[in-house]
Amino acid sequence: MRLVLACIALVVVLGFPGCGGGDDENNASFVDQADVVCSEAEQEISRVPQPQDSTDPLQLANFLERAVPVAKEQNAELKKLERPAEQRAQIEELLAALDAEVDTAERMLAAAKREDGQAIQQLLTESGLASAQAKRAADELDLAVCGAS
Repeated sequence: MRLVLACIALVVVLGFPGCGGGDDENNASFVDQADVVCSEAEQEISRVPQPQDSTDPLQLANFLERAVPVAKEQNAELKKLERPAEQRAQIEELLAALDAEVDTAERMLAAAKREDGQAIQQLLTESGLASAQAKRAADELDLAVCGAS
């Protein structure tokens, strides 16, 4: 059961960073562009099959092998977007949190390949902290889904 929860958490962490809404024109432009990037990543990760056996870390590894590269590409694309000066700090915080989520997922992939359930559980905690940071930054930017969990 914990492995299923891990997969659900990772889908949220890696796969649901689409964005929406903003107040000024520059922010709207950033948000609109980020929305496209994040929505595409969300759709791609949603097509990755979930592990069928909740006790099998190798199935988690198979999921992560396909999901992590999508999340990394999404983060790279988000970093290319022009950032409104007045929100640059919040955007940088969001990007750092999203990168932390990907880093945690990469370490979880390695733990899953080693079939190290204890490390997976520890990394789920770390992932939750990074996800909370991303959500806080996303909320400050009025993003609907980027960083949301």
